[in-house]
Parts: sequence; C-alpha cells; structure tokens
Amino acid sequence: MLAVPAAALLAVVAGCAQAPAAGQTASSGSSSGLVLNLGDQQQDLQTLLRASGALRGARYRVNFVEFDSGPLVDAGFAAHRIDVGTMGDLPASLAVKSGLPVKAVAVDLPIGASEYLLAKPGITAIAQLRGKPVAYTTGTAEQAFALRALKSAGLTQADVHQVNVSLLELGTVLESGAADASVVSVEQKVDYQQTHPTAKVLATVDTVTPSSYGYLLATTSALASPAKRAAISDLTRRLIIAQNWAKTHRSQWVTDYYVDVEHQTPAAAKRILAAGGTETYEPITPTVSGALQGVVDLMVQAGAWPKRFSVTPLYSPAETSRYNALLRGVQQHG
Repeated sequence: MLAVPAAALLAVVAGCAQAPAAGQTASSGSSSGLVLNLGDQQQDLQTLLRASGALRGARYRVNFVEFDSGPLVDAGFAAHRIDVGTMGDLPASLAVKSGLPVKAVAVDLPIGASEYLLAKPGITAIAQLRGKPVAYTTGTAEQAFALRALKSAGLTQADVHQVNVSLLELGTVLESGAADASVVSVEQKVDYQQTHPTAKVLATVDTVTPSSYGYLLATTSALASPAKRAAISDLTRRLIIAQNWAKTHRSQWVTDYYVDVEHQTPAAAKRILAAGGTETYEPITPTVSGALQGVVDLMVQAGAWPKRFSVTPLYSPAETSRYNALLRGVQQHG
C-alpha cells in the first residue's frame, strides 16, 4: 500500500489546523476526567451537539478541535491531536493511503443536495466543461464528487483544468470568473445564485453514483482503551440523536448554524433549509466499502494517485459489528 509520510501530514496540520478555542470543550458535568478529542469541521458537530443538548448526561467531556477540511482532520490524526474525527469519503480513503492507524466507527449520508456542481450562466451541461476551468479542492470529498460528476458525462479530471482552492474559496472563484464551474456548498450556491439567478446546477451529490458517504473515524489507540471505546460508542449514539433533533427542528438548526455560525442572512438561511442540511446514519456494509473503493479507483483513473490500493484496513469487523448493532437500537427520523 502506498503511504503518504506522516511528516507531510504533520506539516499540514501545523500550518493549517486550528487550535481549540475558548468554549470548544463541551462539559457534561462528569467528574470522570475522560476527554475525547473530536476533530470537527467548521464547528458543525460542535454546534449540532450544543444546540440539540445531546451531550447532556455524558460521562466524559468532548474537546472540539476545529479544522477547515477532511485532509486537515487526517493531519490531526497524524499529529496525535484527536481521538475521533469526521470527514468525507476521499479523505477517508486518504487515511488508508497514508497508513493512519484509524478505523471507521460510523458512516452517514446527506439528506438532500448538500454539494453542487454549479456553472456560470451559459453552461447548461457537464459535457460543456471539457477544456474549461473547474474548481474543486484536492484531497476532499468535493474532489470525489467532481470526478463522479465528470464521469457521468464521459469526462475525466484530465478533460478539465482544475482550479484548486480552499473549500471556503470555491464560491469566490466562480464569482470572480476564475472558474466556469465549481463544486460548492449549499451556502455558496445560495450566495452565487442571488446575483446570478440563471446559473445552472449541473449535478448534486445525490444525483451521482455511487453514494458519497461521510465518515466518523477513530484511532486504534482510542479504540484499544475500554473507557474511550465506550465513550466513542456513546458519542456515536448521541450524534444520531442530535441528527434526529435537527430533522425535527430544522428551522432552529439552520438559524443556530447557518445564521449564527456561518453568518448567512435569514433569507439565505430559508433557501438552505429548503435544500436539506441533515444526515442519516447508515450501516457499514459491502455497499459502503465498495463506494469507498470506487473513490480510490477514480483517483487512480484521474492520475492523482499512481497505484490502486484496498480500503479494507479502514474497516474492523469488531467495530463494524458494534456500530451496526448500535444503529439497530436507535430509531432515526426520516
């Protein structure tokens, strides 16, 4: 298996990952002293768990360590800063490629279109992107989505000119004209279409195949500790409960996160609400692992990675069995 040197990931996290800020440790009132360091992205899980109250009564504390992307969460694992972290499918496959000692402990799917391949006015089909600049961030789930979308029209990464910018800049490069199409979040889509109402969505994350799963990974050292293993299982259960809350309190969730944290206007927040913004947790099955193996194949076909490797090391039979049993015991809202 090809490995990315840990030193390279350490250099990335040193330069780009955010240190825990004041208020990022969620206290449950427990005196056990057990702390889980959770790699979060842009305060998503932190806000969800706080707003829903899902951490109340936990017998451990959660220390939220914020990162700007999935590859930086991988870097956080390499730097031994986190016990558990959330990311998309391509960073999860990168964790295997890098030889990180992590295992999948939960997977989820977005409800509704959470990512968009959005084109400037005048472009109405993916096939028209041949030879054009297209923005997506290398190493992220957005890249995997872009490659799936291009493949649906018979294109590969080599058929377009990638504009590789940070996730936060994906909407900006479309606005500036540096890209003719971009993989954008729902917030970025709403912002762009407010001033370019004829801009067309060419694909969404729920119209391409295979499905794009999100991952919760945990270190093997944390899983080897009975106390931390129990806390990770409990945290997973509470994340499912928190998602149930978001589904039944969608308007409040959009305000708490997209308005208060992401600083969207209330009008934009209503459009975001209409798009979805929630997730459902899925059992880990051969379909899930097959979708992740497909990400590796896409990257190899794109010439981004030189050699195919198996994602099997990411899945522990014991952890898969434990998670799937937990999932059967927690009812999820639609």
